[in-house]
Amino acid sequence: MAKPFHPLSLSLCFLLLTSACLARLDWFNRCQLDRINALEPDHRVESEAGITETWNPRNPELQCVGVSIIKRTIDPKGLHLPSFSPAPQLIFIVEGKGALGISVPGCPETYEEPQGSSQSKQQRDSHQKIRYFNKGDVIAIPPGVPYWTYNFGNRPVVAISLLDTSNFINQLDATPRVFYLAGKPGLEHPETQEKQQPRHQSPGGRRHGQHQQEEESEEGGNVLSGFGTDFLSQSLDINEDIAKRLKSPDDERRQIVRVDEGLSVISPEWQEHSEEEEEEQGRREHGRRRHSEEEEEEEEEEEDEPRTHHRRWRRRRSSSERRRGPRREEEEEEEREEEEEEEERGSRGRGGCGRNGLEETICTTKIHENIAHPSRADLYNPRAGRISTVNSLTLPILSFVGLGAEYVVLYKNGIYAPHWNINANSLMYVIRGRGRVRVVNCQGEAVFNDELRRGQLLVVPQNFVVAQQAGDEGFEYVVFKTNDRASISHVKQVFRATPAEVLAQAFGLRQRQVTELKLNGNWGPLVHPQSHSSRSH
Repeated sequence: MAKPFHPLSLSLCFLLLTSACLARLDWFNRCQLDRINALEPDHRVESEAGITETWNPRNPELQCVGVSIIKRTIDPKGLHLPSFSPAPQLIFIVEGKGALGISVPGCPETYEEPQGSSQSKQQRDSHQKIRYFNKGDVIAIPPGVPYWTYNFGNRPVVAISLLDTSNFINQLDATPRVFYLAGKPGLEHPETQEKQQPRHQSPGGRRHGQHQQEEESEEGGNVLSGFGTDFLSQSLDINEDIAKRLKSPDDERRQIVRVDEGLSVISPEWQEHSEEEEEEQGRREHGRRRHSEEEEEEEEEEEDEPRTHHRRWRRRRSSSERRRGPRREEEEEEEREEEEEEEERGSRGRGGCGRNGLEETICTTKIHENIAHPSRADLYNPRAGRISTVNSLTLPILSFVGLGAEYVVLYKNGIYAPHWNINANSLMYVIRGRGRVRVVNCQGEAVFNDELRRGQLLVVPQNFVVAQQAGDEGFEYVVFKTNDRASISHVKQVFRATPAEVLAQAFGLRQRQVTELKLNGNWGPLVHPQSHSSRSH
């Protein structure tokens, strides 16, 4: 016997359908942009050893592409405290070098102190693998995985981070959230706190809730501060004093703290570096002792002789300083990058096969790649510039986070010819110089036609046609893309792939003009402007 259809069921279905349609309509309306603006940071959090700057995620441009942007500046000996986010994250290192650690759940602590250490067994340390980054590196951070960064260089580390809050992996809303495991961090996106009202309020307690919210808009807390001291003590099997410190109630250093004595971790690279410094110091001390002995002997000899020995010692000293100078450090970094590339190629085996065995596990996967080095260029024009890209084919972890990047250097007056992203939104962040950028929508209107300078951000939605031209000082920028295999289509390539008759009918051109349109100029998208005097009418 068939059951009667209840009117309530029909009402419920209609309500769900209406809600879904309104949600899709709201998302669609976010990209109805009649004008795109160049964006600069809206909020700033000053910490003990660095600065965190954020862009307002409610900007129409950022809402259209569904991402949030964070810029961190970490001073030398600065430690960015462990944090995680429900959204996948892609980081580009603009300046500096340092170390990065991630805590992947289920992975073993493969870095450990030896059994024969002079320390007791209780004091032996172990942790997961430490990664190292340099200027020009792209780093992928999976969602929900805590990571920390430390600046062991002599210059500040500047990093631009993209949080893909609209990624399907993020099961929450598009509000950017960063969960800190330590410290008392300042809120990085205070604009989003207005929506977060207290869930339980007493009658007449609205004023107290609003006052509490205003206080929290200036400072937040780490995720452990919401638990009671007794509960932390019991659940983590620690004493109450340690449990109180985990909550960091009086810590005013915020999210980037200074490690005055330097960070001490188990690291083969740091150990080798310290051993080299000790050897160098030993050589210097030996040289000083030898020099003092020579001076004592030379006092009894003729006056001309000590000058020769002294000059020879000075030449040896200069040679040693040159070996340890900035040029030598750059050469060591290049050699290390080449070794990593050779190891990566070797691990693929014969016939271009993929990785196998231990290298396939998430615990040992490669999470960063340098795209700023000139040898990494995918497209190059000696007069116009160079372009490097990274996607899931070159860095497989990007297939998990669903993001990619492009690094562009345009020389003086160089042009990146009109093109569009086929399957991704993109965000340009200017690293150096100035350049004019034009963005055109589907109605043929220039929604952006202005100059971009260092530190500015520009959103280019999917399929919007964009072109860039450098100024007199050049133009250098990084492009984040919301697809791990983003594809680009260039206008010139489309013309060359189209039959001549189609172009003639579409634009009303003669055969000679069609030939000029298809065949003149470079085959690639990087172009240097030619003088008009060399062209015929």
